[in-house]
Amino acid sequence: MPAAASWSAPAKFFHWLIAALILVQVGLGIAAVMWRLSPTKLNLFVWHKSTGMLILALVALRVLWRLSHAVPALPADTPPWERAAAHTSHFLLYVLLVAVPLSGWVIASASGIPFSIYWRIPLPAIVAVDKPVADTAALVHLGLIIAFAAVLVVHVGAALRHHFVKRNDVLSRMLPWVLLLVVLPVGAADWRMDAAASRLDFAATFEKTPAAGVFKQFDTRLAFDGDTPAGGKLQVAIRVSSADMSNAEVNKAIAGPEWFDFARYPEAMFQSADIRRVDGNRYLARGTLTLKGMQRPVDVPFTWTPAADASTMEGEFTVQRSAFAIGTGEWADTSVIGPDVKVKFRVRLRKGG
Repeated sequence: MPAAASWSAPAKFFHWLIAALILVQVGLGIAAVMWRLSPTKLNLFVWHKSTGMLILALVALRVLWRLSHAVPALPADTPPWERAAAHTSHFLLYVLLVAVPLSGWVIASASGIPFSIYWRIPLPAIVAVDKPVADTAALVHLGLIIAFAAVLVVHVGAALRHHFVKRNDVLSRMLPWVLLLVVLPVGAADWRMDAAASRLDFAATFEKTPAAGVFKQFDTRLAFDGDTPAGGKLQVAIRVSSADMSNAEVNKAIAGPEWFDFARYPEAMFQSADIRRVDGNRYLARGTLTLKGMQRPVDVPFTWTPAADASTMEGEFTVQRSAFAIGTGEWADTSVIGPDVKVKFRVRLRKGG
């Protein structure tokens, strides 16, 4: 399978749900071990064991999803040793995510304590009752947890290094919409968008007549000095599923796989680290647009109007919808829906943010 440009919505869902459950699981495990012997302690262990089984099930689903879907490639400039380290750490994470709950299952089985997942689903024993086995499994369980913590620290550290040191999109392409807006800038942003005073429109042609739409949710971060634009950075995150073409039937259609495919690709991203002055207050941002899992180079011309309280950037550009597989199947024919999509923006930006 060819590499995808970004992680799909299901992949992000599995990743962040499992991450959240791991944090919960750590708290439950510590509380269960430290609590005095009481009904509360027993209940905490039920919660801990049940959450472990839930994580195991989700990891199995996540592995099946990954084996059947394309995943984003590492940046082209990634050295061989770093590629090997990344693949190894991911493999170890999956192995440990399976091994830790399995070892807990062995402990529960060997201890002979009846257990039902969330008090509802009886969990069958996978080994016979045997105290030495239970004690050994407990030590293995602890060792696996320590190993998992170490690999997780490496994983998180590598993601942060990619974002803040290498300044690429390895982290941002895994972030869901809410988190994307929190850590969107690669480095510091001089300017942040005033959403209430900003607008992002698009227009295709239907039977050679303009068919307008608007993205209701997007965010812009800009590191930029109009006098010295070299080295500036522009990043725009777009909630593609917020597209509105003022017609319920059309809105339903564009959500489908032949068009934007909201279910798999709810977000788009434009990133530029190459901003240059054309003349006067006119500039050009040369960058990459990631849309519907595809990356294409796009040039975005804009004018920059500075002001005391806020500044404005506005412009328009045209993209070929076929470049991003927007309108496939019977809609690939451009005789009804034209090949070009015009994007127009007016963004109000305030210093700092």
